[in-house]
Amino acid sequence: MTLIDQYLRMADLANQPERKAKTYTTRSGQQRTVTAKTATRGITGFSAKHIYHLINQDKFPAPVKIGRASLWRLSDINQWLESHNATKSSEV
Repeated sequence: MTLIDQYLRMADLANQPERKAKTYTTRSGQQRTVTAKTATRGITGFSAKHIYHLINQDKFPAPVKIGRASLWRLSDINQWLESHNATKSSEV
C-alpha cells in the first residue's frame, strides 16, 4: 500500500495556546479534571483564526472536508510555504 498524500489538521498548522489543568464539579457531584496542555507552535506560526481569515481571502489552501473534519493536504501546505518563502526572498 502506498500513501498518496498525507493530511494535516488545524492543530498541526496553527499555534495552540497553553491550557492549564482545571478541576470542576458536575451537577451530580462528580469531580472532573481537564488535563493540562502545553503550548505548541504549528507549521505556519499563525493562529487558527488567522488561517481561516487567509482562506476567506483565497490566500491559503482551502481544507478538504472528510465527514465533519477539515483536513489539509501536506503537499498543498508545502507548496503554499514554498511560494510564500519565494515572495519573501524576492523582496529582500
